[in-house]
Amino acid sequence: MKIHYFKNPSLEEERVEVHYRQESEEIEVIRDFFTSLYSIMGKKEDGVHKLQPGSIYYLEVVDRRLFAYQEKEVYQLDYSLRGFLDCFGTSGFVQIGKSMAVNIYKVNKIRASVNMRLSLAMDNGEMLVLNRSYKKAFLDALHQIQEVCHENHS
Repeated sequence: MKIHYFKNPSLEEERVEVHYRQESEEIEVIRDFFTSLYSIMGKKEDGVHKLQPGSIYYLEVVDRRLFAYQEKEVYQLDYSLRGFLDCFGTSGFVQIGKSMAVNIYKVNKIRASVNMRLSLAMDNGEMLVLNRSYKKAFLDALHQIQEVCHENHS
């Protein structure tokens, strides 16, 4: 795959074009990445903020409300967990528990834990527990990302 970058200060708006012969996992990952750049609205005490899905480390449902955790900030979203995953699941979000999902691109380290669970160390230092019922889906998503990355470097 060839990649070209062109800087043009006279452009009114940035644009990216992807040209390909056929659908592939590599193209799918690129599409998913750009989908993750779409903004969503998150609420805090001081008002409503625009968020990029890719900046979210993990999601958690607390008292029937969905919260998005960034590196240091927490926002309430007007989505159900299932609704968010339906919209942004292809952007790297994987469910890891009944009321929690993680951005797989923000996982720094995976460790074995008790009762066949895995502990996920996030890039921001948070530790999350991957429930064993969701382990296969998580590992499948991780494996798919690794395969595509490996193909890019071969």
